[in-house]
Amino acid sequence: MSADRAELVWSFARSLVIKAVIAEVWEHVADPARLSRWWCPPPTVQIDFEPRVGSPYEERYEDDSYEYVLTGGITAVDEMRGLVIRRRTNGRFGPTDRVAITLEPHGRDTKVTITHTFEDIPIDRRGEARDFFSDGWDFSLELLRRNVLDSR
Repeated sequence: MSADRAELVWSFARSLVIKAVIAEVWEHVADPARLSRWWCPPPTVQIDFEPRVGSPYEERYEDDSYEYVLTGGITAVDEMRGLVIRRRTNGRFGPTDRVAITLEPHGRDTKVTITHTFEDIPIDRRGEARDFFSDGWDFSLELLRRNVLDSR
């Protein structure tokens, strides 16, 4: 990757600790039906993929005022530890992005981190991208926590 190209790759992360073991949380990451329940405000999004590298990924969002379909693929799976999704986006912040969901032990609990990487975003758009996605990822992580605890 050239130096100019490397300067366009940028990411930010959001994290949350969930009072559950990794295996309980992993079920809500690796299963597309469960992931759909916390990824965006349900029931507006439906996600389809298999938790294996190379699997196609599809994200369908629809509410009364807006709809979109993002496609892509699963680029990394580390059983019980993480999943990386590369999406072809609508272009607002570049043509593609990556979302990595990482699970780490935190004592007896699980720290979940979502790292959102933009592969082709100019420096002057980064604050806008963080502002656009940060609250949503915080909301989604809280929904994940509730879903994990409610499934016990």
